[in-house]
Amino acid sequence: MSTPSLRPDASAWTEHKTAQGRAYWYNAAERRSVWEKPAELKTPRERALDSTPWKEYKSGERSYYVHSVTKQSTWTLPSELKHILDQYPKDAPVDPSSSTAASAAPAGLGIHTGTQSPILPRSPLPVASPAASPFVGSGGFAVGPSQTAARTGSSTPYSLNDSGHHTPTSSALVPPPASSRLPTRPPNNGASASAGAAGSPNPEFDFRGDKQGAEAAFMQLLENANVDVDWTWETTMRAIITDPLYKALKSIAERKAAFNNYVDRLRKKRAEEAAAREQLLLPTFRQIVAGDPRIKSYSSFETAKKWLSHTTGWKEAYSDEEAKRVYEIVMREQKQKEQDAEKEVRVRNMEMLMSLLKTFEADVTTRWRDAHRTVIESPEYEEDPHLHKLEVKDMLSVFEELMRGIEKDAEETRKRGLDMKHRRERKNRDAYKALLHQLRDEGKIHAKSTWGQVFTLVKDDDRFLRVVGQPGSTPLDLFYDVVDDLDLALEIQKDLVLQHVRSRGHELKATTTESEFSDWTKDLPGDVNVSDQVLGEIFTVLVTNLQEEEERRAAEDRRRLERKFRHQIEDLRYAFKKLEPPLDLDAKYNEVIVSRISSLVEYKDAVKDSDEIPRLAWEKFVRRQREKVREKEMMVRDTYDTCDSRKRKEHPDLHGRRCSSASIHAKPEPPAPLASALAPASASAATSAVSDLESRKRARTNADDEDGSELEEGEV
Repeated sequence: MSTPSLRPDASAWTEHKTAQGRAYWYNAAERRSVWEKPAELKTPRERALDSTPWKEYKSGERSYYVHSVTKQSTWTLPSELKHILDQYPKDAPVDPSSSTAASAAPAGLGIHTGTQSPILPRSPLPVASPAASPFVGSGGFAVGPSQTAARTGSSTPYSLNDSGHHTPTSSALVPPPASSRLPTRPPNNGASASAGAAGSPNPEFDFRGDKQGAEAAFMQLLENANVDVDWTWETTMRAIITDPLYKALKSIAERKAAFNNYVDRLRKKRAEEAAAREQLLLPTFRQIVAGDPRIKSYSSFETAKKWLSHTTGWKEAYSDEEAKRVYEIVMREQKQKEQDAEKEVRVRNMEMLMSLLKTFEADVTTRWRDAHRTVIESPEYEEDPHLHKLEVKDMLSVFEELMRGIEKDAEETRKRGLDMKHRRERKNRDAYKALLHQLRDEGKIHAKSTWGQVFTLVKDDDRFLRVVGQPGSTPLDLFYDVVDDLDLALEIQKDLVLQHVRSRGHELKATTTESEFSDWTKDLPGDVNVSDQVLGEIFTVLVTNLQEEEERRAAEDRRRLERKFRHQIEDLRYAFKKLEPPLDLDAKYNEVIVSRISSLVEYKDAVKDSDEIPRLAWEKFVRRQREKVREKEMMVRDTYDTCDSRKRKEHPDLHGRRCSSASIHAKPEPPAPLASALAPASASAATSAVSDLESRKRARTNADDEDGSELEEGEV
């Protein structure tokens, strides 16, 4: 087969290899290096493979394929890749003596030997600029400008020998991958040999102005040191601190951040690979688990391992941990299937039971005990073996659901009945309102109408009879609503009419006649639309209000005068008590009393208002004084009775005797020889006691006078 033709810009690329034998390509024009074969050098077959989403990975000696979009994995070659391989036969080898021919030599599928390393072409790498473009290392990390030595595990540069491979040299550098300090062109073999004999010292790593390259170089250092996800920063630092690339990043914070980023990427990559492996092993494990009847959904991993570890599918797992993860996924799926099947059977049985219950006549009063007995005794239940497996709690749930439906239907029926009833009642009220409005328009209902007047008009009407007795507003309430509206309108019209009357210079009084009021309101303005009936009502209201106001004023004047008279009477009574000698209660008022009291100031003030005031004051004074005398006599009599009762208890031989006023406070009578000596003292003590009693009585009488100072009803 002839060598495939190259694209015009393919001659700018040359192929080189690291000490590990990994190839990379260098572009002399752009002065950049990449790990992946440039598109200009790829054959049609390689470009066709790049266009597919399938990527190839190695698992031991076998290859499997992963779809980069759907994440689907398979052991067999996808038909899409198979079609491309059949369409483009394998490219023939090219003479390695020509650098351009070697650059254009096809790579085929180029399987890597690393564990699960991608072997199909990866996505194109981003190119920053010709001066500083990183390339991707084997771990998927970008490598900076001076990482060729780090990639090979030492700081010694390499050059090409006659066989096209790299050999160590101390003076000349091969085209470094994505270097920011690239030479003008790749070194030739002769230069490399002479440079190797020179034995110059290791080059300095200068990443000034290239932070991305410095970070990529540090990442590559971590990869070369085989840093794992469980490494700590302290352990990692002890492993790499002696490497020159350790100083690619200047600060500890930058190095630690790069280390954390590297570990996160590595952990994510391994998780993705583990997930892909699980997806690859799942069909096999499902098949071997389903093919062994001894494995149940509750079987443990140890049990499954004992019975299935000899099978080919089980041995495809790398470790027991991987097999356990896949097995647990299969068990979860199997448990879910069993639960779904049980749920489906349970739902089917509950639906059949619901259908059976609906055939019975059940209402809101049906009890579970009766429904359960009816179901158990029904032929449908006896003939269906699935219903026998239905648990009582499920049957109860079905019954409760049925009852909720029945109760809901009953509630909806009740609500519909209530709605119809409320609608009918509302229509009855509307009809009665229309009747009241009709009477209002006819003038039979006005602002001052009473219910008794209107009742005679509506008592035989069907619209009134339908409203009577129904809940809500009563006929009387609706009548008052109409009257209130009329009263409010009347108040507005009354104010307008009264304003018009006053503007014409007239004054409405309680004595104004209706004819006068009609004359005053004949020339009402056009915006005041008042009928004659309403004018009559307005006149009646205004005159009635004026009359009531006059009556209120007269009553207030009368109350003030009565209060004044009461005060004058009390002043006269007090003056009567102070007169010396005291007034004779049996004397005639006109003959004796007037002459005695005519000089009193209180008498003169009272006579100015009315001659009856002194006479009323005298009559009340006499009445109160006589009442006091009677009260005093009653008190003395009560005292005698009390003393007599006490003596009868102490001296039964004195039963029948009455106490004299002198013996109320007397001591028991002494023996005969001492009686004559004590008699004067006993008499004086009795006299003193009576005097004290009269003093206390007088004090109470004065208090009674103060309490009874108000005039009795009708005295004034």
